[in-house]
Amino acid sequence: MYPQADGAPDPLALDLLATEAAARAHAILHTGTDPVGGLSLWQDAVRLAAAHPGSGLTASTRALYTALARAGGRTPTELARAVAAWRQGGLAGLAALEEEWDPPAGPFDRARPALAAADFPHFRPRRNRLSTPSLQLRLGRDGLWYGYESDAGRDDWWPRGVPDEDPVGALTTLLGR
Repeated sequence: MYPQADGAPDPLALDLLATEAAARAHAILHTGTDPVGGLSLWQDAVRLAAAHPGSGLTASTRALYTALARAGGRTPTELARAVAAWRQGGLAGLAALEEEWDPPAGPFDRARPALAAADFPHFRPRRNRLSTPSLQLRLGRDGLWYGYESDAGRDDWWPRGVPDEDPVGALTTLLGR
């Protein structure tokens, strides 16, 4: 264990980085490609935090979480939301959290009638999102629907549930039905 001294690196952070470096080196040796080489600094910080479920729960892991958020130019709350998105759908889930876009005609246009037919009629469209006051479905560029929840009247959406090709399926999973 690395000794604790003023200004010394956090032992948990060193352990995390050593573990990640070994796993990455192993992948490069076996595949010839870097599995995370194309990620931005923020995406990699989110990936690292998401890979360690204890992050944010103890003083040591809170410090790591704060450092990862700061490295990505974000707050710990933004990192927590991004980690939830990453755990929901990996890089595509993070993109669904962060990107608003205009989907082409097709699955998005069929979603509202499908939701209405399943007795979920009150979704309003906005770009790649269908929302009620407390539920939201986001169509990812990967063609999957990602579920989100917020307290009614707040614009504080958090990823929940499991992504699905079917908006009704994503909503059903989100609601636990």
